[in-house]
Amino acid sequence: MSPLKTLFITFKQFQKIAPNAELFLKWFYVSFFLLLFTPVLAQQKKDSLKAKDSLITVRQPVKIRFGFDVGKYIWAKLQDSQSYDFYIDANFYKDYYILIATGHENHLTDNNLLNYNTIGNYYKIGISQNFYHNWLTMDNDITIGLNYAFAKFDYLLNTYRINQPGAVYPPEPITIHKSIANNKAQWFELAAQIQVETFKHLYVGYNVAFKYLINSSDIQGFEIAYIPGFYNKNTYSNFGFGMQYFISYQLKF
Repeated sequence: MSPLKTLFITFKQFQKIAPNAELFLKWFYVSFFLLLFTPVLAQQKKDSLKAKDSLITVRQPVKIRFGFDVGKYIWAKLQDSQSYDFYIDANFYKDYYILIATGHENHLTDNNLLNYNTIGNYYKIGISQNFYHNWLTMDNDITIGLNYAFAKFDYLLNTYRINQPGAVYPPEPITIHKSIANNKAQWFELAAQIQVETFKHLYVGYNVAFKYLINSSDIQGFEIAYIPGFYNKNTYSNFGFGMQYFISYQLKF
């Protein structure tokens, strides 16, 4: 008999040799399949635990930041006027932030013809994205975003001069206290901002914004030259520019 025939004994021959051969083969098959699939099940369980761990580590805290424009405040104090700007931003999804801001201005304009105060409030809402990838425990921002702004303000005309071309001496100012109230303006801003964490949760930074005036009140006999939040309005264009220097404090949840 060849070795191959000797190795593969038929079930009936094996049953004659061992009376419990059928039971033995059943247990053999069950044990074989358990040994075969146990490593697969173990690997699936391990992968599931890794997935849970990765979900825990990926979660980012919600950050809310409260900021104040120190540059505007100091400049206003140097000119004996009143101006301030507050904002709140929060990351609502990954590197995306939503911004809400409000400000107040009492700005004096004094040129060759007019001397008047612009007094009013403005409001902003916008969205931005952080493009800076922090290292280790760093938490700095370089963001670019789009804001919508709305302002409501009054003009208080103090004095004016009559334009006299070719006059040897400038005309004397004429005092007049006239209020032009309930003026409005709307504009968009494309803003770029840098914020650096100097101390734990305390940030300093600056912002530059390119602005486009959508519309403003049409005042008969008076040309709008300054809008709170938009700043100086160009006579020949609806574009504007602004900068801010601020400090902010951040809370994490």
